[in-house]
Amino acid sequence: MAEIIPEMHTLGSINPHTLFVDLNGATRREIDDARAGDVAPRGWEIYEHEARHWRDLVATVWGRSYLDLLFRTYDAILATPDNRMDTTFAQVLELFDRDRSILFPSYYKYVLPEARTVPSGERWSMAFSTGIKVASDGALDERQPFIFVRFDAGPVHLARQPVSEGALLEGRALAAENAATSAWLAIRPVGEDVVTWSLKEAEQREQLYDPELTTYSVASHVTAYATGIKEIRKNLNLTHKLADVALNLVDTGFARLTPTSDFGEPARGRLKGFRRSMNRGYAFCCLAFAMREVVGTGRDAIEGAMRRAGLPTIAKVYADAAVAVSRMPGRTAVDSRLAAIRSKLIAAGAALYRIPDFDAEIADLCPTGPAPAPLVGDADCDVFSFGVSPLDMEESEFLHECHERYREVLRSALRAARGLEFDFTDFVY
Repeated sequence: MAEIIPEMHTLGSINPHTLFVDLNGATRREIDDARAGDVAPRGWEIYEHEARHWRDLVATVWGRSYLDLLFRTYDAILATPDNRMDTTFAQVLELFDRDRSILFPSYYKYVLPEARTVPSGERWSMAFSTGIKVASDGALDERQPFIFVRFDAGPVHLARQPVSEGALLEGRALAAENAATSAWLAIRPVGEDVVTWSLKEAEQREQLYDPELTTYSVASHVTAYATGIKEIRKNLNLTHKLADVALNLVDTGFARLTPTSDFGEPARGRLKGFRRSMNRGYAFCCLAFAMREVVGTGRDAIEGAMRRAGLPTIAKVYADAAVAVSRMPGRTAVDSRLAAIRSKLIAAGAALYRIPDFDAEIADLCPTGPAPAPLVGDADCDVFSFGVSPLDMEESEFLHECHERYREVLRSALRAARGLEFDFTDFVY
């Protein structure tokens, strides 16, 4: 399966088409031992990274919109006879294009070969520009603009990356790793924090300043550039908070979105398109630049930045988001199994949904105990949940069957509508 949800590591993943978390680089025992403070926290960090992706799919406005499309697509496929499956192609290709937009297709981003020659620790510079997407018919679509970040190291041009929804998701997942590290240190002997954070931040700095990984790390770089906050933990925590706002805006929340003057002219040139397309990467950038004129990084500061960026108040944003996340679909899925799964996920999202603690200095952990949590498969092939998974194993397997059926139909849809002939491994999300 091509990558849809971003991952800066190879130790775990989540398939948004099945909502199943695969921890190929950790075991439940390792995570339990880390939670008890007996072993290093790496397995726990990997779990929290993937659990953050799961929560963002289930309990944000962005995730709810994505899952609505996913289940509409599955239902269309399940309800359509094989001899009329071509009537689902438009729906299937809509999901395919939506998946590709999370990180943007490779056409829009690049890392130059020269980037590999830049010495480690070289100071980077950034510049912003805008572009527009190429529609499926090949036309440039002014209704779908996006924001680019150009990375340079002195005279060497390194990369150009769009500020995508995927970059926001990965910034939050990295902050979730730090939440696990912090919780682990709280039960360890006093004095271990200095060395532990030094090692952890060195690892994250290496990831953030790897040119090849800028497609994932661009949100953190925007935060650093806009606010001057470059200390890794503080930077990721603020990225986590600002991304939470961006991922929970409803359509009316974008109506008055306005870039601050120091964001520059490129940010204003396609403002109407950014608003109408509800571009969350752009909203994140506007909010980050608006933080320049406020003091602190807590709730009052973020509220002030939201006001400067033309966004509603925190109370309004999250009241609207609560309605959106918990809303039942207007039409129940034709397939009863799909309808039941959809209802369970909506209930889980409503249970998990809450206004973040914007004054917290570290991100929150995925709930345990009676609260909803993802279904996980570990490196020992054990399947479990640290909370109460809204889906049991049979339901998870059914979603996997839906996913495989979708892939079969997608293969035909791409051949019919876009003239592609391949082994289904050649496209890049």
